[in-house]
Amino acid sequence: TDMARTRNQGSKWIRPAKRLAIYSRDGFACAFCSRGVEEGIFLTLDHLLACELGGSNDATNLVTCCRSCNSSKQDLTMRDWMMVLRDGGTDTTKIASRIRRTTRKPIDMEEGRRLLAARK
Repeated sequence: TDMARTRNQGSKWIRPAKRLAIYSRDGFACAFCSRGVEEGIFLTLDHLLACELGGSNDATNLVTCCRSCNSSKQDLTMRDWMMVLRDGGTDTTKIASRIRRTTRKPIDMEEGRRLLAARK
């Protein structure tokens, strides 16, 4: 299993192959704004339920997120984040549906390892 995440740990809290498998599952696009790597954005992972609130590093609790959305969401709960987006005029119905659909799909660790090997 992945190590527990600690503050200022950077990307070291999750194994690289698992990170890539989650990016692949999510289509290499942000779960919130749908922008993808082909648009030149930097991808990160976001915990749907923060570890501090009992969330885990399980793939069902992680989604691909662009740096901009991750910075904006910070440590807000999903409920609070969705309220912020709605207040800004975003229809969050599609976002919530996409997240539910995506996190139900299993990750393909073989694909994650293949992608990792291709980067080396």
